[in-house]
Amino acid sequence: MASAPASKPSEKTVASCVPFAHLCFTLERIQKCKSRPEKTKYLKEFLDSWRKFHDALHQKEKDVTDSFYPAMRLILPQLERERMAYGIKETMLAKLYIELLNLPKDGKDAGKLLNYRTPTGSRGDAGDFAMIAYFVLKPRSPKQGRLMIEQVNEHLDAIANNNAAKNKGLLKKSLLQLITQSTALEQKWLIRMIIKDLKLGVSQQTVFSIFHPDAAELYNVTTDLEKVCRQLHDPSVSLSDVSITLFSAFKPMLAAIADVQQVEKQMNDRTFYIETKLDGERMQMHKDGDIYKYFSRNGFDYTQQFGASPLDGSLTPFIHTVFKSDIQNCILDGEMMAYNPEAQTFMQKGNRFDIKRMVEDSDLQTCFCVFDVLMVNDQKLGHEVLSKRYEILSRVFTPLTGRMHVVHKKSARTRKEVIDALNEAIDNREEGIMVKDPMSTYKPDKRGEGWLKIKPEYVNGLMDELDLLIVGGYWGKGSRGGMMSHFLCAIAETPPPNEKPTVFHSICRVGSGYTMKELYDLGLKLAKHWKPYHRKDPPCNILCGTEKPEMYIEPCNSVIVQVKAAEIVNSDMYKTDCTLRFPRIEKIREDKEWYECMTSDMLEDLRSKAEGKLASKHLHIDEYDEPQEKKRKTVLKVKKERENTQSLNWKAELQNVVAAWCRTRGPKRTV
Repeated sequence: MASAPASKPSEKTVASCVPFAHLCFTLERIQKCKSRPEKTKYLKEFLDSWRKFHDALHQKEKDVTDSFYPAMRLILPQLERERMAYGIKETMLAKLYIELLNLPKDGKDAGKLLNYRTPTGSRGDAGDFAMIAYFVLKPRSPKQGRLMIEQVNEHLDAIANNNAAKNKGLLKKSLLQLITQSTALEQKWLIRMIIKDLKLGVSQQTVFSIFHPDAAELYNVTTDLEKVCRQLHDPSVSLSDVSITLFSAFKPMLAAIADVQQVEKQMNDRTFYIETKLDGERMQMHKDGDIYKYFSRNGFDYTQQFGASPLDGSLTPFIHTVFKSDIQNCILDGEMMAYNPEAQTFMQKGNRFDIKRMVEDSDLQTCFCVFDVLMVNDQKLGHEVLSKRYEILSRVFTPLTGRMHVVHKKSARTRKEVIDALNEAIDNREEGIMVKDPMSTYKPDKRGEGWLKIKPEYVNGLMDELDLLIVGGYWGKGSRGGMMSHFLCAIAETPPPNEKPTVFHSICRVGSGYTMKELYDLGLKLAKHWKPYHRKDPPCNILCGTEKPEMYIEPCNSVIVQVKAAEIVNSDMYKTDCTLRFPRIEKIREDKEWYECMTSDMLEDLRSKAEGKLASKHLHIDEYDEPQEKKRKTVLKVKKERENTQSLNWKAELQNVVAAWCRTRGPKRTV
């Protein structure tokens, strides 16, 4: 049970009295209504009824022993990733349901569950596993559920624990108990909770604001949903001191993308700091004497890897002595990097290593690069300005090369200095630069409150772009259900002179960069050419690594897309033995024929030119001129496209084409 034990063994909690069905009915109403005020109204009604029931149960109690947490963790399951780590996705759920319900493996319903992303032409639920499962389960499930919210949490906790223990037998048993005691509607919402995507159309911020005005702020500095529900149980009591505390993970402050043209204005025409943007893992260190804890930006605890004491871990034993003698405790914010002591350089994240899982006999060593301090000797510093925090940071520890660094910064005032720093970062094969306001305070989980980031890929004209051919596709989920939403792209094996290529090598999978209208238009163009990809009988002209598409398309029927990415990195998932880091489609090359895509020779030239980095050009202040009016028109264009999506009904048209294709030639997809 996730909530705290009651003060008396026989004492009831709200969660033990509220049927899970009540929460499911509320979620169903929230999902179905269109307007935000209606959605918030239904959620508030459920919350208010919970609080009234709580008050009735605990009117004689001085200490609150129950909270909204048992329900909140089901409404915001994505925030409970550690406690609710089920290790279950749609395909595994489909197989478990087929087994637990004794469905014929080659039967119609088993096929629906396994091929949930493949459009059938009969319903518009393609890509929504929970909805498809609902219709399969409806004739097989109890008409009335018997579980309370407390019991649901107990079963879900058991699933998570059995997954962690790799006990598949007990995991199935817990899931079976949920299935046999839940209606089809309840199971639909259970599936969404397990997958951690409720599709409510209500943001996390909105849920927090309905619960308590200070809820989002407290969560940002604690990343503890249970603590939020307990401390802010009474909506009339405000949280007086929301602050970062020792050994409690907090959401770090983030940077917004800078507009190079406006950077002086964004920094209030004052002196600002420029720092190197490090390409590692954002990490916070909490130290109190000989006790250390390390948390990632998402609040995951990596203390076991880096070391809870000076006696263990890949980092703590090497840095324990660098702290000044008067430092008892502190909280530091920085980037965990992999350092190559032989070359005396930092490794980039794309180089096939994971800093969070580095082994002792590695040629690389863990190095913590610190750029902020949030607490020293019980003095909290979040409300101090950055310049003051930097000054304090310089007195916390003595840097140790390759183990613990202070991120170098320099003061600047002009756009030219920013451009020069960006060009230097490009020459050094670094990720980019940070620009920070010395007067900024530390605001957990806030983006752009005085912190800006500039990467070459954010600036037009600095990146080498690749013209790749779409050779494979993947059915989408959610709003992209019933259509190809991601694509497998390839280069051509360099053909003899004056001949068209005949063989293509996969290089990356891409699923972003385009507007929904562009995706629909592309879908309409390619819909009738897709063929199921059979792993045992793959097309001889499309060579793949371990990454296989669900569908494929003959190269002569496909299109070239211009892809932008940060760099080329090694990978055994694709036939090229490399892939693109952060790829996104810039545009569809209507001006090029399928056979004019990038070749293997071109790829090798690009890889060798800048050690895989796709930013090799410099930004010149006299040439860089991207008026804000142009950007404004682009934003308005995208906004107009979104507004017109419903009226033009592109998706309906596309799904009609796909459904017709499915009826005439779409065999079942094998999983």
